[in-house]
Amino acid sequence: MLLGLVMVVTLVAYQQDTVTHRDSLPPAPVAAQAPVPPPPPKIEQIRYMEGLKTATRGVAQIRDGVNRVVRTQQADSLTRRRAARRLGGLCGTARSFIVSGRPKMQATAYADTMRVLAKQLTTRLDSLTSALPTCEKTAGRDPNTVATTLTGRLKNYDDALLAFRTALKPDSTKAISQQ
Repeated sequence: MLLGLVMVVTLVAYQQDTVTHRDSLPPAPVAAQAPVPPPPPKIEQIRYMEGLKTATRGVAQIRDGVNRVVRTQQADSLTRRRAARRLGGLCGTARSFIVSGRPKMQATAYADTMRVLAKQLTTRLDSLTSALPTCEKTAGRDPNTVATTLTGRLKNYDDALLAFRTALKPDSTKAISQQ
């Protein structure tokens, strides 16, 4: 019995010696602290991104139609005509996606530089949208001109989208230099 009591006392004393209290730990080095995460997006920013997602579906359809026309340049006339008609149809469908997503994209959801980039993105999207009725009407007759026009506007949209998405990502080199 005495032996059991001695073992319990020894075990408890050993555990107390090996446990380190948080108060006795040295503070963590400053460089090892994690950067502060960005604040969660506001409701308006979430709506902007949802609208952008919807509009991007329409842009993907335009790209598909333009790519079909470009790929069929060396094909027979029936294949080229089908691609041209498909481009006209895809322009109509794309317009419906863009028009439904665009009202959610209010640049006022962001501040400062992001607001400027969001406004540029919506302006480029509006420019692309304004070419779609013409695309629907004339793609079957003159697909090359329509594809060229849409390719230029798609490039402008892509540039604005890249600038916007790049600005959204937190800059890891900036966070390191601020520490």
